[in-house]
Amino acid sequence: MNISISSLFITLCVSLLFILFFSLILTHKKSYRLFRADLLFILAIVICLRMIFPVEFPFTKTIPLPVIMNPIMDFLNFELFSEIKVMYVLFFIWMTGIGFGLINHIKNLIVTNKFKDRIIRKSRCFKMSELLQQNVSPDYNVYICDSVSAPMVIGFKKCIFIPEQEYSQIEMSNILKHEAQHLKQNDFIFKQIVKLLTIIYWWFPPVYLLKKNIDLYVEIRVDEKTTDSLNENETMEYVQTLISVQKKIMEDHSKLSKVISSNMIGENKDILSYRVNYLLNKPIHKKTNKIILCLLFLLPLASNSIIFEAYFERSEELEGTYDFEDLVDECYLVEHKDGTYSLFLENELYSLVDPTEFIESGMKIVKE
Repeated sequence: MNISISSLFITLCVSLLFILFFSLILTHKKSYRLFRADLLFILAIVICLRMIFPVEFPFTKTIPLPVIMNPIMDFLNFELFSEIKVMYVLFFIWMTGIGFGLINHIKNLIVTNKFKDRIIRKSRCFKMSELLQQNVSPDYNVYICDSVSAPMVIGFKKCIFIPEQEYSQIEMSNILKHEAQHLKQNDFIFKQIVKLLTIIYWWFPPVYLLKKNIDLYVEIRVDEKTTDSLNENETMEYVQTLISVQKKIMEDHSKLSKVISSNMIGENKDILSYRVNYLLNKPIHKKTNKIILCLLFLLPLASNSIIFEAYFERSEELEGTYDFEDLVDECYLVEHKDGTYSLFLENELYSLVDPTEFIESGMKIVKE
């Protein structure tokens, strides 16, 4: 198992197709009734695995593709200076970008953690069961404060943050169940994996489309899980909660909310519209066929089965040489009386140490 330019190239090609397909079924309005969140979940995992492992395996088959790969390899192997090729310069830039990206992300995590600790000290803490007035499991801590503008979970800590605003009992119930679902699904960790992909592939534009769509998908999946047990009227109340929360966010831009978190809702009206339409049109209690999900999950392995390679015909170097098939067709063996063999080629005899391969190939044999 190794990484090469060819394996990276096929990874980018396959990932691009998967990302576009993911975006199409996620954002196309006519797909409301067709796709399922479980299908999107598997597809998201497939894309992430394919990009995390841009490798070729022992069973990978090589396919010559000189039309595309030859110009790429010529460009990458071009020497800018003595023994300094373009690929070395690009690799250095790539690694430098990853380094800066990791440093910046770590700084953001540290800032987020400090922000979270600060607002915890200034917040009123309740158990989720207290606010819902019923037993729940797990019973997460809920912090109510004026430092956040929207319901959210922040960082790795298993707790929920709610702004200091007036919510009805129904709204509070929907908000807490939504945020609790984020915690149960470990969405923060999933988003961190996608963020690492954007850091690694910072020069690959489709990865940013993937991140944007993953953020939307995570909210859709939580919406679906939260409303699975609700009837039609309760689902409508949940939708009303989404709209109500967004109105309150739009009314208050002063509070810090752009931290590393999972929000119940952001300020993007298009995303809200999509989520609402999905909830109103989603098929009730329908799941994707398990066979389809299994086949989809095998796609990364299947896409690793081939890679494209450059192919150069070096006519000057090959002039005067023969391949094995040419030798079999155009030459013959001479069997000497002492049991040794020679190869007759262009009116010349060449002694052979081991003629077995030629004999087994069916080459003509002439006895001396």
